[in-house]
Amino acid sequence: MNEDRFKNYDDDERQLVLDFERSVLKGEPHFFDEDELLVIIDYYLETEDMEPLRQAVLFAEQLYPNSIEVRLRQGHLLVAQNKFKQALSLFHNLKKDDPENTDIDYALGVTYSAMGKSKEAIEAYQRAVSDGWMPGRVYSNIAEEYYNQNNYPEAIRYYQLALDTDSYDEATLYNYSDTAVRSGKGHEAAQYLKSFLSEHPYSAEGWHCLGKVYADTDSPDEAVDAFEYALAIDNKLFEAYVDLADVLENTGKIAEAVSALRRLAEQTDNKPAVYCRIAEIYSRVGNNAVAIDYLNKALALNPDHVGALSDMALCTLLNDDPHAALPYVKKALRLDGKNPDALFAAANVYELLDNPDAAYDYYDRLMDSDLCNENHCHAFVSFLYRQQWYDDVIDFALQSLKLFPHEKYYSTYLAAAYFYTNRYNSLQKVLPDVDPLLLRDICQPLVEHPLLGSLLPPVDHNTPYGRFLENMKEIED
Repeated sequence: MNEDRFKNYDDDERQLVLDFERSVLKGEPHFFDEDELLVIIDYYLETEDMEPLRQAVLFAEQLYPNSIEVRLRQGHLLVAQNKFKQALSLFHNLKKDDPENTDIDYALGVTYSAMGKSKEAIEAYQRAVSDGWMPGRVYSNIAEEYYNQNNYPEAIRYYQLALDTDSYDEATLYNYSDTAVRSGKGHEAAQYLKSFLSEHPYSAEGWHCLGKVYADTDSPDEAVDAFEYALAIDNKLFEAYVDLADVLENTGKIAEAVSALRRLAEQTDNKPAVYCRIAEIYSRVGNNAVAIDYLNKALALNPDHVGALSDMALCTLLNDDPHAALPYVKKALRLDGKNPDALFAAANVYELLDNPDAAYDYYDRLMDSDLCNENHCHAFVSFLYRQQWYDDVIDFALQSLKLFPHEKYYSTYLAAAYFYTNRYNSLQKVLPDVDPLLLRDICQPLVEHPLLGSLLPPVDHNTPYGRFLENMKEIED
């Protein structure tokens, strides 16, 4: 029996669940009153353990067939089984019998949310919160529905309402800060989080979120301080170490970034994952030998670590040896054929093995499972371009621009593909959104074209390449 599944539950809840499993699942006699069965059912709902949940609901229905609370749980089971119409019918019938019961409104909100009907979910949640029952959870659910509608201002407002009533809800803190950054409200989020922390100075998650906001608003020193505060409060906060290392690496402090991850390795049992992160840093700065050493450490601890196998394949590719990389990729895919890291590594290996069709197949599977990973999407469009599959470049770039409007990387490859397929009218429409430096790297003929080149946006002189061009101009003058 996995006792770790009870780490977030008190001893009474743990004992009830174990008694139920001995009684119902193993046939040992035991009496449960209604409240005890509700606790047991809620445990299985929260842990999403479907078969015991089904049996617990069936058992409760047999003992207490007229209980509204038991029937409510039956409806939640139907939602978990994606039987939404049956759940809605049950909840609406319950509402007729007990129109003031806001638990039913909450259940309706959960059901509509699972169906993707945000408007109806918000209306149900608004009714549910009217009696003051668990407002933090309900406000947070409302915020998520507004987020799904891309209504970020209302999402932010309700996340703040949730935090004002339930300051220790970690998920709400992270969702609030991520939404604020995504909507360009990072500076406002920093002010709110500082106010929040003045009232809750020992919230490690609050300091972590403040650090993430600072990192996304180009305040690296403040981000480092916030992450260190979070870790001083909770030295086992895994992601805070990772985010701290990212900020340090991005500011060129490689040794300090590695040091932060070594501190994490001392605090976590998941050392292979940490060694993989350290390896990535060394690989990015060109120290492939040390990267491979850390990946070997990871694989020594866990020979079946898919991430370490995938990263080892990519590091081996940097040594220009795709044949040596192939066994790592094959093993990673045998262990988890849907793992994005394994699929990405396989695509890279097979391209260098001069098998672009196989590489395309792995990229295609990767896009099905991981479409929002920016690095993977960038790699796919550049792969298509290297193969001179320009129609595929155009299709994928247009699809990506629907998700990320005016993203210069896709616009630049789109412009180059239009150029080589002689679609000049379409090309001129996209030129204002290209990155002129990237375009110079991938499509020099377009840059030098006497008519089209003059339509390109100017080089940003704040970039290293822009400053180089300025210096060259001064030398020529």
